[in-house]
Amino acid sequence: MRILHTADWHLGRVFQQVNLLEDQAAILGQILDHIEVTTPDLVIIAGDIFDRANPRREAIEVFSDFLQRFRAKSTAALVVIAGNHDSGELISYGGVLNHSDRTLIHGVPAGSSRPLILADDHGKVAISALPYMEIFTARRYFSAEQAAKLRSPQDVLKAQIEAARAKIPAQARWIITAHTFVQGGRASQSERSLDLIGGIETVSSTVFHGADYVALGHLHRAQAIGSQHIRYAGSIMRYGFDEVDIEKSITLVELDGKGAIKIEELPLTAPRGMRVIEGTFDQVLNQPAPENRNDFIKFSLFDRNAVPDAMNRLRQIYPNAVQLEWVNQQPQQGPNSADPRRAKHRRPHELIADFFADVVSEPLQPEIQKRLEKYAATLTRARS
Repeated sequence: MRILHTADWHLGRVFQQVNLLEDQAAILGQILDHIEVTTPDLVIIAGDIFDRANPRREAIEVFSDFLQRFRAKSTAALVVIAGNHDSGELISYGGVLNHSDRTLIHGVPAGSSRPLILADDHGKVAISALPYMEIFTARRYFSAEQAAKLRSPQDVLKAQIEAARAKIPAQARWIITAHTFVQGGRASQSERSLDLIGGIETVSSTVFHGADYVALGHLHRAQAIGSQHIRYAGSIMRYGFDEVDIEKSITLVELDGKGAIKIEELPLTAPRGMRVIEGTFDQVLNQPAPENRNDFIKFSLFDRNAVPDAMNRLRQIYPNAVQLEWVNQQPQQGPNSADPRRAKHRRPHELIADFFADVVSEPLQPEIQKRLEKYAATLTRARS
């Protein structure tokens, strides 16, 4: 059986105030091309389809368009789960629109222990789709005795898996898809924690005992955890500058009659890349203009003194320059410096102005400075 595994689309994400939806739609087109060429028997989307629980209409339209084009191109079965960014109810709604014998869409825990059963020349393959559940949500879907034991993400996932395991036919090969943080996985800066109360968010790979393949979502780097059959497909594009050297892909899995697997990573290329450019301001400004000027750029500049209007000047060459850091900048000790030893003697609007100048290397505009002074005076009168 041939399985195509993808996850972490985050449709509708805004990166440094830039909407990525057009880039994401282009990448979904590449996924459809891969589906058409590889002709998988099963496509798995392992959560975080959207970037937030209440996605914009345009993001929902991109996903709906993908589903329509997918059904027009392929007869593959489809399994979808909600991730921690998704609204489970919204994801589940898609399940009523598809053929139940070839589709399994689980956004909420209700009924999620029921597998999708497929078959090939070697027999049955059961797919368990386990949507992401927060601890307090999970407690509503298990017995009182079980709910009392749910104190961590691992407890929740273990309970889901055991419920699903009980419904797997004898001798069937077993695929699990889940959205979680498995111990040993390499995280990225763009992921949201799965534990909201400061506990341990990771789970042990041992909870997946008995599964022939585990299709995971949540971590944005494509990687295997402990064993080749426990895998993250990774996000479909880079969502942070810590991923500039990470190639993005979807995972094609060949599952044989004995449950052994072969893995191939199918590449995805975003319309706009992501790069970090280092050097002094003059070096960066005067280097030959690159062909890929529309990439998202982070500048790490080594100048020891501030350069006036640096970001705006760089954006004349690199329109998608979105971040600037000064690596060796010396703190200024002039009359307007935000020296912490003097901070308690300064007025709030002065501190805000100094902070702004330190971050963007240019002063506040006069009209904004006047507004701050007005607000600060209003607050001072209200407290007196």
